[in-house]
Amino acid sequence: MSDESVKAPERRPDSQQLVRQWAVLRLLADATEPYSVKQLSEQLGSSKATIERDLATLERDFALVEESVGKQKKVYRIDHKIRALEAITFGTTELLSIYAAQAAIAGMVGTPLHEDLKSVMTKIRGFLSPRHNGGLEALSRVFVPHARGHVDYESQRDQIDEIVDAIARRRICTITYKAAGKEPREHKARPLRLVWHKSALYVLACLGEHQRITTLAFHRVRKLEVSTEAFVVPALDVDAHISKAFGIFVSDQEEDVEIVFDAEIAWSLEERTHHPSERKERRADGALVYRLRSSAQWEIIPWVQSFGALAELVAPASWRDALRANVEAMMARYQRPTE
Repeated sequence: MSDESVKAPERRPDSQQLVRQWAVLRLLADATEPYSVKQLSEQLGSSKATIERDLATLERDFALVEESVGKQKKVYRIDHKIRALEAITFGTTELLSIYAAQAAIAGMVGTPLHEDLKSVMTKIRGFLSPRHNGGLEALSRVFVPHARGHVDYESQRDQIDEIVDAIARRRICTITYKAAGKEPREHKARPLRLVWHKSALYVLACLGEHQRITTLAFHRVRKLEVSTEAFVVPALDVDAHISKAFGIFVSDQEEDVEIVFDAEIAWSLEERTHHPSERKERRADGALVYRLRSSAQWEIIPWVQSFGALAELVAPASWRDALRANVEAMMARYQRPTE
């Protein structure tokens, strides 16, 4: 039975939303004058509708002030006259949520976002008695950090802070980047967005005079220089670009992909959403036919291989041939005796 008729789950904030909203707050916090939706949209390279949704979210949770300018135009600023912390009370579940958030981003140790959250916890502890601090220790054991395969960004802390500021202020950067297996190369870049994906940070940017988006793994940035020169955000839909990715990378050549998962493993595919455009259909024999449109051959093939003999890449034919070549190379390796 096809699950296409099943109601889609409620959309949750993803990493690019959170990083973008963080950039909005930083921009407003440092501003001497309030920003309009249009100005924020131009600064961050997002649509006005996207920024309006971000502002609605931030208004609920932060000291964000909306002011009317004329009959229709509105501007936004941060209210720096925030209540003193001693006037704020925290419930047990609220404190637990803070610890859960800190545990969830354990892989971001060394980044400004992680350090800001640590600072929040330190300030909260400073206003609590020793007895209550003991209670916090007990709460901290409920959610345990479990970061695996993450990147240590300690040495790039300042660079991450600089790239966030460059994105918010639309500043051209000079990035020395070492692609896998290549020598470091210098690029002029217009940074558009930071994305957190599988315990690593990636920056989406337009390089040189190109109007296409390039994805750079931030841990491969060897040097970063932010200029005072501002750039005009290209007429690109960054959110639409990201939605095309199966993982994090996108190319222009999209294909119709079909994968068949055996009944033994089909349930695990039904539990999770791997791509916004995916379509799943159960066959009479219990197997699951998984379809999507994607350009990420280099990400989908290893994903299919991770299921071993329980998955078969049916289409496109060229991808199937590439996977077969991988399997044959693996067989040749494992047929050799070990030394």
